[in-house]
Amino acid sequence: MKHTMKKIFQLTALLMLCFFGACSEDALDGLSGKYDMERRVYKKIIEQSTDKLGKGVKQLNLKFADEAGNEWDLRLGSKDWVLQNGVFKAKLLEKLDEDDIKSEEDKVKPKEPLTAGLLYSIVEQDTIASGDVEVTLLGDTYYIDGLFMSKTGKQYSCDYKGSISFEIGEDDPEASGYTTVLTTSPVYLLDTNNQPIGIVPGVSQYSFAVSDPDGNGVAQFDLINKENMPLEALAGSYSVTGKSEAGSMAQGNALPAEWGGWSWGSYFIANSAKQYIFGGTLNITIATGMEGETLFTFSGKGLNTTLGMDVNSAQVPGTAADVNYMFVTVLQSTGYEMRDQQMESAVMGRKMPFSVYLPKSYDGQKEYPVLYLLHGADGNHNDWMAQGMLNPYASAAEAAGGKEMIIVCPNGSPDGQNIFYCDNYQGNNMKYMTYFFDEFIPYVESNFKVKAGRGTRAIAGLSMGGFGSLYYSFLHPEMFCYVYACSPATAIEGAPNLYEMLGTKDLPGITIEIGKGDFLFGSANSFKQALDGSGIANEYITRDGIHDWAFWKGCLPKLLKKVSDTFEE
Repeated sequence: MKHTMKKIFQLTALLMLCFFGACSEDALDGLSGKYDMERRVYKKIIEQSTDKLGKGVKQLNLKFADEAGNEWDLRLGSKDWVLQNGVFKAKLLEKLDEDDIKSEEDKVKPKEPLTAGLLYSIVEQDTIASGDVEVTLLGDTYYIDGLFMSKTGKQYSCDYKGSISFEIGEDDPEASGYTTVLTTSPVYLLDTNNQPIGIVPGVSQYSFAVSDPDGNGVAQFDLINKENMPLEALAGSYSVTGKSEAGSMAQGNALPAEWGGWSWGSYFIANSAKQYIFGGTLNITIATGMEGETLFTFSGKGLNTTLGMDVNSAQVPGTAADVNYMFVTVLQSTGYEMRDQQMESAVMGRKMPFSVYLPKSYDGQKEYPVLYLLHGADGNHNDWMAQGMLNPYASAAEAAGGKEMIIVCPNGSPDGQNIFYCDNYQGNNMKYMTYFFDEFIPYVESNFKVKAGRGTRAIAGLSMGGFGSLYYSFLHPEMFCYVYACSPATAIEGAPNLYEMLGTKDLPGITIEIGKGDFLFGSANSFKQALDGSGIANEYITRDGIHDWAFWKGCLPKLLKKVSDTFEE
């Protein structure tokens, strides 16, 4: 054992000093201080208990006694209910302040709870300040070997050999960091061309979009159950049946890239690919978390999966059949959505629609920073709310301590025309950029409680909106403190040339995030290199993903955090 070897080394060193230098106390003091280590060998355990500290950490409490009645109080932070092999590092035990002591139990509580791998210890009323304990379990016998320095400067060697029985308790479910957003929609009757012709009565589709702790989309489960079901009542089993009835799951599939690559239905990501669920059963169980929150677990075994169709309409077999996302937190929407607002535009010669997200504390008095969030081609002002699930993600960001903000989603495709947020795109004579800066921003900041100013104004967007956000931040860097471009188009015929704007001074902070499978990945890389070559600071995020909402929803938590951190108080 490591500590035994330490002691052998120390003893050998002492013998050598005795041989060469008569082993005087002065010689030892000159080497490493006075050797006053006290060795204790403990024979029995006189007290034992286990405390749950939260987040899966347990405190294993052991009190040992030697033959003379001297006691060793040892408290170990562990992820397991049973003491495992390993080394635990000592941490100085500081008790609660007098003002914080409300009960007898509080008198022995530490100011900071232990984490796994750390320990608190007291040897004969002497509080340990540093050192470690090595634990070795051989068969049924524990070898516990500690070397410590106390708060008073005293050194201890503490050893125990013997059996210890631990009572295995039950862990409280704790949030895994995975999140899901639930949306509810009608179940449509479809014709032979898969076009909706009506609504199936009595049922609804409950769609769970699951994201990993980094906000990346990892699964979508489209499930059918009765109408108006409360959250907890959605627990149960859902199978691919091909029917629109309660207990069914929508089959997933995808077209080949040559046919557009469109996908639909239920899937999960494994082995770096979307595994579309073609058959099988998904189970949902619900638990109450350590803080009283509702946690979902999605699991399925032996699922029939496909990677989608090939150009011959044959299914490409999936590469994974099992899925298990445990203790997933359901994100709740707490903000207020004002969809389909309108303002009269003299520049555009028409009423221009837009949508606004307001934080839950909005009262018409307090002012908030503002984020302008631009949609992509063939989209509209409701895309980020409807498909991007802006409300629950923004609500979660606020609940996690992010700054509350107003989020404004303009319409960049009037009459369905994609105009790339610029004036006279491909000669269409529409002055959208002029409208945005001369009419839209002033309208928003005069009709909502916006904290106007560069330090509290940011812009972001996806695809065409990614181009627009970069273009606007280069055109008016004095207007924005940050720009976050998701899967941006960066070289568009008939639109302003972003490369010609790289000489702009005092640019805002820049993040570009794009999927490695996105058809714009190459052009985004080229623009990233141009930014670097021009000495423009930027953050460039690449990860698995394509040009779709599963990827953009994964951008949103990072986007919101970045602009929140950048906004001035």
